[in-house]
Amino acid sequence: MTYTRERLGELLMRSGRITEKELADALAIQGTDGGKLGQVLVRQLVLDEDDIARTLAEQKGLEYVSLTTYKIDREAVARIPDRVARRCLVIPIGYNGGSIVLAMADPLDIETIDDVKVRTGMNVQPVVATATQIQYAIEKYITSADAFQDIMVTAEEDEVETDVGDGDEDVPVVRLVNQLIREAVMENASDIHIEPGDKSIRIRYRVDGVLHEVMQLPLSVKAGVISRVKIMAEMNIAERRRPQDGRISIVMNGRGVDLRVATLPTPAGESIVIRVLNHDMEMLTLEMLGMAPEHMKTVQRFLERPYGAVLVSGPTGSGKSTSLYAGLVRINQPTRKIITIEDPIEYQIPGVTQMAINPVIGLTFVRLLRTVLRSDPDVVLVGEIRDAETAEIAVRAALTGHLVLSSIHTNDAPSALTRLVDMEVAPYITSSALIGVIAQRLARRLCPKCKKRVKLCDDVLLAAGFSQEEVDGKLKVYGPKGCDDCAGTGYRGRIGLFEVMEMSDELERLFLRQAPSDQLREVALAAGMVSLRRDALDKVAAGLTSLEEVNRVVV
Repeated sequence: MTYTRERLGELLMRSGRITEKELADALAIQGTDGGKLGQVLVRQLVLDEDDIARTLAEQKGLEYVSLTTYKIDREAVARIPDRVARRCLVIPIGYNGGSIVLAMADPLDIETIDDVKVRTGMNVQPVVATATQIQYAIEKYITSADAFQDIMVTAEEDEVETDVGDGDEDVPVVRLVNQLIREAVMENASDIHIEPGDKSIRIRYRVDGVLHEVMQLPLSVKAGVISRVKIMAEMNIAERRRPQDGRISIVMNGRGVDLRVATLPTPAGESIVIRVLNHDMEMLTLEMLGMAPEHMKTVQRFLERPYGAVLVSGPTGSGKSTSLYAGLVRINQPTRKIITIEDPIEYQIPGVTQMAINPVIGLTFVRLLRTVLRSDPDVVLVGEIRDAETAEIAVRAALTGHLVLSSIHTNDAPSALTRLVDMEVAPYITSSALIGVIAQRLARRLCPKCKKRVKLCDDVLLAAGFSQEEVDGKLKVYGPKGCDDCAGTGYRGRIGLFEVMEMSDELERLFLRQAPSDQLREVALAAGMVSLRRDALDKVAAGLTSLEEVNRVVV
């Protein structure tokens, strides 16, 4: 490849992207404020970063890459120092034969190419990426590059018990574990999975409800990584035969983050799952969660009741806690005393008294709930009904002048009634106390920038649950495509799918006769309840999610 010293401004002007006046104005600002010309043009809203990157790639015959989807080689990243990457806005991303592939915002910067060539001792193959993507990749990869490189060096040695230090950042395994957590927070991951296998340790993040593999680590560092996490979570590092639970509280980039850690003994070693709870994430409202207006009206009636029980049901990771918090925010008023019992406290709500359980010192849901009921509350949130004793006390509290909000693990709304019976709560108490049940799931939301119309045959749409009238009408179905904004997945964020069941006289009569949940469901649907599946199909028809995603999360 032959490089010219043609300047960026001249190249953009020759391609017709900017005018001579716009270039002169940008150069004047650059002369006053400094910085790169491309950054000035973006700040002045003359061009966006993608325009600049694609123009450069096209004009110079280079490849344009999206670093949000490119599989970056961490060993390549470690070939240049942090300060060089930040100063020159470049990052090595891999190898091509005997050359190192260098992502650059300005591939016309020959001095930087020569510098990287000298530092690495390799030919440089430049590719073009946007400045924002490079800055993001530097934050994500460069800070852990040295630790990763040291870890790979350790892999070439005999397996030893790695010294995990006492939080010393000079220890590679400490830096690596810290970076795994840091990356997970940056990616808005809900969970980190550290899974030893026969040949390597697999690291995966759960983002928007789906697991993604992010790296493989050598088995030689298994003991160090697992011990480091257990030390941070104040676990017994000598105990490897039994499951353990622990917590980590950290501040990362000024943001408070809580981590719940669980270990599981496996034949290959201890597997670790870390749940990431970011306190500074935006508090979502029921509208933001995607609750339909007709559901909102029913839930609002639930929350306006002075006493009774409202349950939110669904499997783990279905957003039950988020919905409960959204409900609390909606009724949080100076005239109401609201107390919560949680495991752990995920969001801080001003004006609400919040407590976390701590079984180690005997602070269980049951014990705290008994104490709370003597503290003059108007509203009580019990994070989860897990056992018969908690269920009994919570339901009886709903009969004695308290509005009780809680979650329960069931597949749909009617099943919550039979689940309480399984927990030995008398049906006559449940039927009198229960106001309603909200069942929910979380589906990935289609990326608004790249979603595409898909054509599905009528049989597929009918089998999915759409009516013949909908299929014959103007039904439009969209699917994922993938772009820089959604990291190539086609999805960005999640949306709630809801089923709201309000207790009625007929439901109470059937329940007292111990009717099965299928029969309760039929009566609830006949009374106007919208099923999870139907709510999901409405969101497919609105272009908010895909039929493929609905089939993944809703039976």
